[in-house]
Amino acid sequence: MTAKVRLGLQDRFAPGGSLRDKFEHAREYGFDALELSVDPIASAREALRDRVTVSAICGGYRGWLIDPDADLRRAASEDLAQLVDLAGALGCGCVVVPIWGRTRNLPNIGTGRTRDEDEAIFVEAMSELADRAERAGSRLFIEPINRYQNDVCVTIADALRLRGRIGSPAVWVMGDVFHMNIEEADMGAAIEAAGAQLGHLHLADSNRLEPGKGHLDLAPVFAALARSAYRGFASFELAGLSGDAHDVLPVSAALVREQLHRAGIS
Repeated sequence: MTAKVRLGLQDRFAPGGSLRDKFEHAREYGFDALELSVDPIASAREALRDRVTVSAICGGYRGWLIDPDADLRRAASEDLAQLVDLAGALGCGCVVVPIWGRTRNLPNIGTGRTRDEDEAIFVEAMSELADRAERAGSRLFIEPINRYQNDVCVTIADALRLRGRIGSPAVWVMGDVFHMNIEEADMGAAIEAAGAQLGHLHLADSNRLEPGKGHLDLAPVFAALARSAYRGFASFELAGLSGDAHDVLPVSAALVREQLHRAGIS
């Protein structure tokens, strides 16, 4: 089987008054789908109604699965349960991180628990969501993020270990090249280590603008996707754009497609 990558764009970067408008603009720019990141519960319902192709649902839930606040942990599980059901109807998956903005690697912003305790809480919460995802026909993508934003899931190896503990076919790992550029010694090797368990990918440049506006070399990542016969989405998850969407997104999408083609990926 040969690799095949479809491009997604987070909805916040596509202009338009409705999700359908955003989708049409994204397709004009060279993308195949939207990744829902702005009010995903409402947007997912709109996507179902208007038949918008969705690469994944990213965020949109209250709290975190390992939040220090028990009420917010419950809220995260409740919201993710809704998102899992909607993802099943859309034929996509939900991106999940254990927490954002809490880490023992910086002073005074940990969760107040040990890392092992946090991991156990995450595995338990994800196991319940995975059961629901299996019934809904959706997927959960565990996303590693850098050590300054969490310390439970930092590398793809961490995500693979957590997936193994959860033990569900509905749970996959994903990579985000912005975080991988910080944490992985070899981004291509990390992608290959995930192999068939890689379910989703986030793209950005080194400065988290659109690819082509920083110094990040995506060639090793795309070569690894080709060797792994990856068939899925790679979505732009950015902090911002370097210019007007109409000007910069078509250029960046074309650049990424050219690099994918060079790697032997359609």
